[in-house]
Amino acid sequence: MVIERAGYGSRVPKYQHVFCNTEFGSLKFTPLETAIICELLVRGPQTPGELRTRASRMSEVSDVSQVEAALQNLLSRPDGPFVTRLVREAGRRDSRYAQLFCGPVADATTEPAAAAGVRNDDDDDRLTRLEKLVDRLVDEVSSLKKRLGEE
Repeated sequence: MVIERAGYGSRVPKYQHVFCNTEFGSLKFTPLETAIICELLVRGPQTPGELRTRASRMSEVSDVSQVEAALQNLLSRPDGPFVTRLVREAGRRDSRYAQLFCGPVADATTEPAAAAGVRNDDDDDRLTRLEKLVDRLVDEVSSLKKRLGEE
């Protein structure tokens, strides 16, 4: 990011930030990608639907698929990912995205282990214990029914 002098002729020098798309910077973004990055910098992690609504103030957006395509481009650019996809929260339809200009995000993963179908030994042990408990309870209920003469 470059800071350049913006105004001349006044008593106080004025400066402006030059973020991207200039001859001084190496970052080249489309208007939609710039709007998405700005919204993520200002407002924090957001879903593609939220980004469509808010980024439309800075760039023309017709539907969410445009935002999702821009996010995919920002995720897979060769000069480094600029956004990351966060783990989908319970009760939310979409995953949120966060910017990476301030460093890695603590709860960012592309695929959580539970969603990917990966199970560890603790899950297997827990499942085995639960199955044994259910079998024992079924046996106990059937023996109680026999004692009461209901079967």
